[in-house]
Parts: sequence; C-alpha cells; structure tokens
Amino acid sequence: MVQNMTEKTAFFLKMIVICLFSTGVSAAEKIKIEQFNDWSVLRQETDAGRLCYITSDPIEKKGDYDRDNRGETRVFVTHGPGKAERDVVSIVAGYIYNKQSEVEIKIDGKKQTFFTLEDRAWSYGPDEDKKLIQNMKRGNKLTITGVSSRGTTTIDEYSLSGFTKAKQMLDKICS
Repeated sequence: MVQNMTEKTAFFLKMIVICLFSTGVSAAEKIKIEQFNDWSVLRQETDAGRLCYITSDPIEKKGDYDRDNRGETRVFVTHGPGKAERDVVSIVAGYIYNKQSEVEIKIDGKKQTFFTLEDRAWSYGPDEDKKLIQNMKRGNKLTITGVSSRGTTTIDEYSLSGFTKAKQMLDKICS
C-alpha cells in the first residue's frame, strides 16, 4: 500500500512538471510536425529538454453551459521532457473541475476514470495510461464526462481518427 501511494505521488509530481512546462513555453516555440486527421503532432524545446505530444480537440461539446465562458479543451499524449515521462495522457477541460472529482473516460463503451486538479485531469498511473492508449488505438470515439466547479456536467466527444499514426510519429520524433 505504501509503495503504491509513493508511486502515485511520484507520478502526480511528474504531471505537475509536465503541466508547468507545457503552459510555460510560448506558442511561438511550439513546432507542429504533422497532422493525422483529427490529431496533431507537436514538439517544444524547453530548458528541461524536448517535450513532444499529440493532441486533439473535441468534435462535439455537450452540456448546459455558455460556450463563450469555456476555455481551450484538449486531450494530450505526452513524451518528456525527460526519458522517464512517456505516454502520459492528460486532459485540459477549459474550466476548473469540481474539487476532488473524477472524470469518466469512455472509448467505445470501455470506461476509465481520471483524477482532477484545477483545469486538468490525469490517469492514476502509467499502467492506466498504457491501457487507455491501447484502447485509443483500437477505438473510434473518445468521450470525456466531467463536472465543473459550478456543478455543470460537460460531455466532450473526440474522434480517434488518425490517433494511431500520430502516436507512431510521436514515438519516432521523441524516442
């Protein structure tokens, strides 16, 4: 139990580092490598090293909320900035999640949950990320259900068209 908590704590700290690097670098330093249908492959050079990721935005956003009050909404799979940080799946909601809440991820009926912190959500560890990525490669649609700090439920649907090729390119450029 203690080792499991230590692994979760270490993983959580890695997520914070990735979050800081991905938001702390200006948009001019992001280099778009390739587009595969609904998924983009990007690279950034940071002080800590190369950060590579694939990302997509929702094809449909559902929920009873003002669309103008919601920020950028995306899913990421990230490598870096170090060799230990690979295949990290994260979500940016475009709003602050309800405190101590979970996000439901569904791929063609298969469910997983992520934990939330502010406007982001992550899996509970590397094994969960690997499982989710395998399901994303095989799936057609990714659905993310979350609850905002105001109690509003959102349902974002992502196409998985191009995910497998984008993931292959990610692995190639950030090995």
